[in-house]
Amino acid sequence: MVIKLVQKIKLDGNPCRKSAKILNSLHELNLIDKIDAIISADERNPHNNEGFILASQYQVSSAPFFIVENDEGEPKIYTAYYRFMKDIFNISIPEKEEISEIMAQNPELDYI
Repeated sequence: MVIKLVQKIKLDGNPCRKSAKILNSLHELNLIDKIDAIISADERNPHNNEGFILASQYQVSSAPFFIVENDEGEPKIYTAYYRFMKDIFNISIPEKEEISEIMAQNPELDYI
């Protein structure tokens, strides 16, 4: 299995808030070494960098996201960190964080 993380780099050169949070979480859980490649979708050069090319190739509109290739090289795309952690590492993310991520990815949703 090969795991790639595509993170977003903002115009100021820093990772976006969500990318930074996920990288920090992977470090805290001692899982960063399980990530084979960290690829940047750099806003300072959106037309010619690997992160934006991969986002276009896999039709992903937001970062960060994960590309997990099985042993046959077939990719599975994870745009939700909680789903990635559960499927790949069998780790559950706290429900509050999961709901926050779902709401951020789906602004049309609202609580009743």
